[in-house]
Amino acid sequence: MKSVKYIRVLTYGAIAVVLLLQGLWMANAYQLTQKQLHAQISDIFNTSVNKELIIRANANFIANEELGTVEQDYETGSFGTPQLLLQDLFARKNHFISLHILDTIFHTEIAKQKLHGKFIINRLNPKTGEVLESTHPKGEGKLQGAMASEIIPIRMDGSEGVQVLLVSPYRAIFRQMLFALILSLLLILFVGYTLFFVMRSFTNERHLRQVQTDFSNALIHNMASPLQTIYQMNALMKDDKVVADTEKRNKYIDLAQLQIVNLQALTDRILAVARAEQSPLSPTIKPTDVVQIIRQLVEKFTMQAKKEVRFSTCFQPDNILFNADETMLHNAVSNLIDNAVKYSGETVEIEIDCRLKENGLHIGVKDNGYGISSANLQTIFNKFERGEAVKRKEATGFGLGLSYVKSVAEAHHGTVNLYSKKGEGTLFELFLPFEEIQFNKPIDDQ
Repeated sequence: MKSVKYIRVLTYGAIAVVLLLQGLWMANAYQLTQKQLHAQISDIFNTSVNKELIIRANANFIANEELGTVEQDYETGSFGTPQLLLQDLFARKNHFISLHILDTIFHTEIAKQKLHGKFIINRLNPKTGEVLESTHPKGEGKLQGAMASEIIPIRMDGSEGVQVLLVSPYRAIFRQMLFALILSLLLILFVGYTLFFVMRSFTNERHLRQVQTDFSNALIHNMASPLQTIYQMNALMKDDKVVADTEKRNKYIDLAQLQIVNLQALTDRILAVARAEQSPLSPTIKPTDVVQIIRQLVEKFTMQAKKEVRFSTCFQPDNILFNADETMLHNAVSNLIDNAVKYSGETVEIEIDCRLKENGLHIGVKDNGYGISSANLQTIFNKFERGEAVKRKEATGFGLGLSYVKSVAEAHHGTVNLYSKKGEGTLFELFLPFEEIQFNKPIDDQ
């Protein structure tokens, strides 16, 4: 158990480290992508400003004497002479920069780079931060959380400049990080699945060890008492007085034989479940007197029970002949009654309702016992599953009975249903459908 605990701690620690490193990697990737996006937008905006300037230069002739030689390239938006000088000259001649044209050029360039987002272009005072003009519909040039490009000056005295803002840059950043995010998500899912698989393996391993321990204890308990009784009876048979006393001798022989029958029944039950594990049960279908089987079992458990057991039975019709495997049906009902007796108090009340309906045979076994918690309802039919029964010393067993009942029902193409609430008893309903040919017809419920 300590090794499992250490492995669990190491697993949790390793996964925590992986998630931490993954988080740090994502944070660094986000910052790097943010810087790259900022540089890319700034470059595109600078190019767009230059192209807008070329358009104004072509529309407004300026003599070379006023400025000097200007080398222009509209495709690249580059100038051989400082752009600021031309921008300032146009401003002094009232040929101001057109934010509308600049916005159109910028969005065209952005589309070429396959960047998406909402952009706002501002003309502002770099010294005071005052927004003089904006492409924002409401004229709001300052937006919280927006990514701002570098300010490009358009006046020699530094009193004006233009800047582009990317509204909600997180979407654009995450869009560029989409591939990395998908890989990160896949890694997290893989780590999560690994954690789940490892923890489930630990849980199953611990449960398996507990099952093995419970099975060994139950097997020893169920075999020790009959073997001890047989040993004592055999020892007594060596006494000549006992041998001479016919009544005592027969009594001891009958008692030893009864214990041998119990051991044989125990062995048969384990072997039957083992065979069902290897391959499905193959029933030998023949006409079976269901009423007689149930009445024999009622008499048997009434006589053998070590506590007070009261039965109430209901048969509709009074005589039921049904095509089934007689041995399997006998053992299945016996297991249901045995469970009802084991998992009840000192006074047991068992109701057996056996009805032949239009769709097949219905056998209900209801008790006033401890009931089954909701946590165990889904697993109670599993092999070796005993739920909370292991806590009760008087309720010994292997956890094979209900698994066998389920196998018998499935071998007859039927079902077994369970209705129970902790502290309020349990109802098992065994249903076997009709075969193609039955030896009696169902009648309406009375």
